[in-house]
Amino acid sequence: MLLLERLLAFPTALRRAWHDAIGDEVERRRLPHVLYATGVIVRGATKIKAGRGCFFDHRAYINCNFPDGFITMGDNVEIGPYSMLWGGGGITIGSDVHLGAHVHVTSMEGLQVPADSTDPMKPLEIGRKPVVIGNHVLICSNSVVVPGVTIGHHAMVAAGAAVVSDVPPYALVAGVPARVIRYNNAAQGGVPV
Repeated sequence: MLLLERLLAFPTALRRAWHDAIGDEVERRRLPHVLYATGVIVRGATKIKAGRGCFFDHRAYINCNFPDGFITMGDNVEIGPYSMLWGGGGITIGSDVHLGAHVHVTSMEGLQVPADSTDPMKPLEIGRKPVVIGNHVLICSNSVVVPGVTIGHHAMVAAGAAVVSDVPPYALVAGVPARVIRYNNAAQGGVPV
């Protein structure tokens, strides 16, 4: 019986894979000036604006297929391999920004169900808050940026950091949750906080 079920499901799976492949190609055509590596998935390209010289690396996932969502990128933005952008609450990225591999930037998150809720079938509520990333920002591999965060210009997020609060300009942040380690400019003295 299991073999029969697999055989019957095969045409559906094949149609779905073909539709996804064609759909991704159509989405990418809406952003013709972006350079794509292999396996990039773009959803909701009509709500994505990208400047000149943008590059989406291998298997990057950019999703803006939400009613009020958007993703806006300046010039020379690189989205690293296997990185994910969820633009349901809006993501604004400045120019000359680099996101390393496996970086997760989201402007939406599931909200905790109230303790007095007795309906187990109640759908999960989604909270949306915009994320803003300034110019000349480096976000290293395996970092997570949560909704409502602003990362100032010339800031750097260390590998594996969880950014849950705003990052000042020129700051280097690291850790879980991320905290300022030092500043990278003469005005701040380049000293730890």
